[in-house]
Amino acid sequence: MPADRLFTEIQFIGAINEIAERNAIVVEVSSDFDEFRNLRKKQTDRPPLSSVFDPAVSELGTKNAFWIKGSNSEGEVVHTQAMRLNDLTGCSLADHLYQRRVAYMPPGTAVDPDRSTFGSAPAAQFITGDVCYHGELWLKGGSNGLRGGGLTSALPRLALALALLEWSPDYVFGLMHPLAACKGLAAREGYLHLAPGGILWHQQDGASTFEEWLVWMSREDIQHVMRYSPLWLYENLEKQGKSREARGERVAAAA
Repeated sequence: MPADRLFTEIQFIGAINEIAERNAIVVEVSSDFDEFRNLRKKQTDRPPLSSVFDPAVSELGTKNAFWIKGSNSEGEVVHTQAMRLNDLTGCSLADHLYQRRVAYMPPGTAVDPDRSTFGSAPAAQFITGDVCYHGELWLKGGSNGLRGGGLTSALPRLALALALLEWSPDYVFGLMHPLAACKGLAAREGYLHLAPGGILWHQQDGASTFEEWLVWMSREDIQHVMRYSPLWLYENLEKQGKSREARGERVAAAA
């Protein structure tokens, strides 16, 4: 890797760590998925751990996966995300999603994977090679949570940057609820491409369906995103959030 690009990417990661420190969040990176499984078991307010990142059913280790934890000053876990590298040489993402359809089933939902539709988005036909799946992305919500602010634009980009430095994959993809995607979550996380047609899940009752949209980046996309410090976006999203809060307080006071 050219020294100038390496320096830019190190600065990018440093900026994300600075943002975490401003929020009193300690970020840790690990490939110990037994530890991740134990951590997720304790998070009873979340759906169960995805099979893709469950070491009981998936082969995970330093060569093909890592996960990220963010803890607050009290030691409480307030953030997680995980990344897994898949060798899709000679296999499209659409074929991969179908072949591993049971692993990608949303935990805690009653879906029928054999009746569901996988990878109808055009991108799913040409995404191949070394392909990373980005999942288990979570920020603590609630009155003292972290959602809705600038952290949603910073922390997810850390996994993208680390995947690029570690494996230089051809593509990274994720699956996102359509309503979250339409609120701009994909753009906040750094994804440059979004398409309906990731997975259309059929419920086991046969009467209803729900969809997950495909978000994805090429290696060149990630390199491009990393040319821009996340600090500017973080700071402006924080200002926007505080402005909304102030307006809400004024409206409440006037009511």
